[in-house]
Amino acid sequence: MKEHGDDLFRYPNIRLNFSSNIWAHADLSDLEAHLCQYIDIIRHYPEPEPTSLEHLIASKIHVSSDEIMVTNGITSAIHLIAKAYESRRHIVSVPSFSEYPYHEGQGCLRWICNPNNPTGTCVSSTELYPSDDENELFVIDQSYEDYTTATMLRDEDIVKHGRMILLHSMTKKYCIPGLRLGYLTAHRDIIAKLREFRTPWSVNSLAIEAGKYLVTHDINVLPSVDWMRKETEWFRESINQMEGLEAFTTQTNFFLVHLKHLNSSLLKENLAIKEGILIRDASSFEGLDDHYIRIATQLHEENETLLTCLKQYL
Repeated sequence: MKEHGDDLFRYPNIRLNFSSNIWAHADLSDLEAHLCQYIDIIRHYPEPEPTSLEHLIASKIHVSSDEIMVTNGITSAIHLIAKAYESRRHIVSVPSFSEYPYHEGQGCLRWICNPNNPTGTCVSSTELYPSDDENELFVIDQSYEDYTTATMLRDEDIVKHGRMILLHSMTKKYCIPGLRLGYLTAHRDIIAKLREFRTPWSVNSLAIEAGKYLVTHDINVLPSVDWMRKETEWFRESINQMEGLEAFTTQTNFFLVHLKHLNSSLLKENLAIKEGILIRDASSFEGLDDHYIRIATQLHEENETLLTCLKQYL
């Protein structure tokens, strides 16, 4: 596992967390109360495959249950796809999510993160279809689809295409990174191939129950996308007014910042230890160096606090 955001376990006294792209203020009280009522399910094995949740989501997004596969988070899905197609040449545009694999081989498997992490930028959905080369397979990771107003690909279109896989993160949508839950959709032949590589009991009972509750009740724990975009633009423009910092354009709630004179690791350590504020050191992303950080928008007063603290280190 490569470096990632939200590494709170390294710092015991964090009061504000800008390092994770997931909204930090989600109200999960209804879900927590529901899971408390079902806590006894941990006494038994989960379904060998999360079939009940797959059927529920399939019905919700208007695809067949043999065109969807629920996984133990999107990182698990990425590793599973990489294993199933390890003989192919894997192509990743950088900077992008660090867990995408790099392989040399026959045929082409192209990984596309849209919206892209860590830049927050989006590619038009019309540009995301493979060429006429039958050996080309596209994996589109739409983990942050609920954090943008950009048009995303639709599952009902993807499952008709024999050379595309679409990834969805329930972790990001419902702000439940500790439960690890996601799913992918694709043509039934691709799903059948991927299921051959899925290990039994790979999704735990509480995650399955949480998924069923959230989907059934159509729970929304995120603020409006319009508010996130407006606040993010204010946040980004405020940073750009500071000498030595450049915040790049984004279409989501997170963005990259270039530190012209500061070291990203040292800035992260100073903010975490001295200020109790956690940011993402972006130097671990392929294509970036130790002069880049990633920041995710939080509440307005919290964003103001980070701005004030940043000024002390310029």
